[in-house]
Amino acid sequence: MKRVPLLLAVALSAAVLSACGGSPGDTLAPGAAAVDASTSPEDVVRTYLGALQEGDQAAATSLTTRPYSGRDLWAADPPTIEDVEVSEATTEPTAGAEGAAGAVGESHAQEHAQAVFVPVTFELHGADTSVPDGPTAWGYLLVRDGDAEAWRIADAGVA
Repeated sequence: MKRVPLLLAVALSAAVLSACGGSPGDTLAPGAAAVDASTSPEDVVRTYLGALQEGDQAAATSLTTRPYSGRDLWAADPPTIEDVEVSEATTEPTAGAEGAAGAVGESHAQEHAQAVFVPVTFELHGADTSVPDGPTAWGYLLVRDGDAEAWRIADAGVA
């Protein structure tokens, strides 16, 4: 009979926690979530941002290309982001395509068979001085070399 009060307490605690502290917008996946070839670019971005917010630099780095991981300033010292909205990915021109890629990651898209840009908006707090606190329009360039590969973040910046 002692289990009923404990289960009730756990259930009430979960209900209270889910009712507070959350922010509207997309739910950020924990960094340890599995990412494979079937994971959408939008879910890769959600997982990456979730890893950053959890302080899991290794998980965040595992979702990026090697060149990007070396210059990802937010991985080592992530700012706080709230009210995240991840928009639908748009296809970017790649190797052999006419035209230029978007403002973020033009050269990185050209190095891969597939590239998409995922726009993101959020409320930013505590980034470096190059990006002011407040509402921020951001985006991530994701690349892969075929449908059997998982998407990886190759670049990011102001959208």
